Amino acid sequence: MPVEEIVRGIRHGVRKVNIDTDCRLAMTAAFRKVAAQNKSEFDPRKFLKPAMDSMRELCRERFEQFGTAGHAGRIRVMPLAEMARRYRSGALDPRIGNIASAAE
Repeated sequence: MPVEEIVRGIRHGVRKVNIDTDCRLAMTAAFRKVAAQNKSEFDPRKFLKPAMDSMRELCRERFEQFGTAGHAGRIRVMPLAEMARRYRSGALDPRIGNIASAAE
């Protein structure tokens, strides 16, 4: 999916975005580049370092594009018991505002 579409979705309330496929593609491209540049290479470290660097850069780009860069400190750790209490109470019901009323 184009990043622009994801950014548009975020502006409209999307709060969870998976980027694992992009990460795997970035790593695979780095592996292929190493393999193409040196066909006799067999040391996994020669593949893994560029692959991890590529994935790290992709994540950095996505965090900036999605407006989440620099916000890790705002994440509050919540004990599992508190999350369970919220699920039981319905506080985490995904229905929002008028949408829940219209669906009933």
